[in-house]
Amino acid sequence: DQYSQCWCRTAFNNFFKKCKDYQKLYGVIVTAVAQKNDLEPIKILIVDDEKSIRKTLEGVFRDEGYVTECADNAAAAFEYLKNNNPSLVLLDIWMPGMDGLESLERIKALYPEMPVIMISGHATIATAMRSTKLGASDFIEKPLDLEVLLKSVKRSLKLDIIDTPKNIGEVTLSPQREQFGEKRYHDQLNKIAFDNVVMKGGSVSQKTLKNSAILYGQGLHSGKKSGLILEPLPINSGIHFAEVSERSVVPAHVDFVDSTGYATTVRFGNSEAGTIEHLMSALHAYGISNLLIKCNGEVPVMDGSALDFCNLIEDVGIEEQNEPWYEIAIDKTYKIGTGKEEITIEPADDFTISYLLEYPDPVGRQEFSFTLNDVESYKSEIASARTFGFVKDIGWLQKQGLALGGRFDNFVLFGEEGAINCALRFSNEPVRHKILDAIGDLFLLGRKIRGKVTAKMTGHSDNVAILKQIRAQLTMIASKSI
Repeated sequence: DQYSQCWCRTAFNNFFKKCKDYQKLYGVIVTAVAQKNDLEPIKILIVDDEKSIRKTLEGVFRDEGYVTECADNAAAAFEYLKNNNPSLVLLDIWMPGMDGLESLERIKALYPEMPVIMISGHATIATAMRSTKLGASDFIEKPLDLEVLLKSVKRSLKLDIIDTPKNIGEVTLSPQREQFGEKRYHDQLNKIAFDNVVMKGGSVSQKTLKNSAILYGQGLHSGKKSGLILEPLPINSGIHFAEVSERSVVPAHVDFVDSTGYATTVRFGNSEAGTIEHLMSALHAYGISNLLIKCNGEVPVMDGSALDFCNLIEDVGIEEQNEPWYEIAIDKTYKIGTGKEEITIEPADDFTISYLLEYPDPVGRQEFSFTLNDVESYKSEIASARTFGFVKDIGWLQKQGLALGGRFDNFVLFGEEGAINCALRFSNEPVRHKILDAIGDLFLLGRKIRGKVTAKMTGHSDNVAILKQIRAQLTMIASKSI
């Protein structure tokens, strides 16, 4: 049950401190579990005004066997502390009312032995130093690296390293990677991306992220604050989405696309992930093949581009997994639409997208062609291009329940004279963003495509439709080879 990991930690702790015969380990664990009602579970109080952060961290700590309580402000936290004695407090700095530093000072005055870890996404070195002087056990910046956070928790609780006889060696209780993604969701992973591996192009190494990380922002269409957790997965897993509170996962695959109205959404069971195209675009560019992505129903829009996702991937690092991953070599011409709105994919030696955009002024006619050969060109030419909209459409979109999270800092808004809320990053930023979206959508077969894409006034629905044609061809070829 939910406390078993805590009991096992206690068993490890008692064993390695008091016992030299590691053959008795099994018996120690069994005894700890049998006496579970006499063990005090490790309790963590999470104090953060961001609901998505609280919900995310609750899930992470629950997976690790901790018991959690949450408070959305300092007043609620101190009310809880009147009658409870948590093992550790995780405290955000920026909160309404009493801020985190004031709260830390008061906690240390009332409960000097209680470990407190400070977290913040907008702190300076001076703030971190002040936190330490006030008695904080650690200071961690957002976006949170989960492995760093969990190690800090264990270190603060003195669970990280246990004194052992030299012949046994150093034992750490740091979580194994699979405890984040692979173990909890192992039975739920649909490894569809590694089925029907035909139409093979070039081979590259599979990749995942070196560590887990948290990012948070706001959903473009739902308007809700949305946390995002990226967790490494082993070889041949594919990319998957999950909601933080759900155990079911949905593959980032065309077979699971649920809707394409103004954004791409995948769904399976109780899990849904919307507005996935910008993140998928970055994952495509960096060649990430295996990853678990948790969110609260919609991927945060960030600044409307893929730049923040690129920065996060680079901050966390990429792990080469030394297992082959084959491109899909387009074998013939595929086409969707005619005339004003159409997209084709034909055989080529690389992956190139040529896009024609035609809107009334001030956007006008824009053309751009991009070949996805390396990350640096993607970052400089495509990743920073933001989503865009028109003043005349905003009212209608919001009546449809869309664009509720649109703000002046997360998309480009065009009026009759041009962009009215910001300076353009490129003179042809809209067409570059259309290519960004297409790079994301066209990654929904779980493999890179080698082919030339030519598109005119197309969107998510067209991108998904042409992928379904390719998917049908993959299935047919695979069935003939059986």
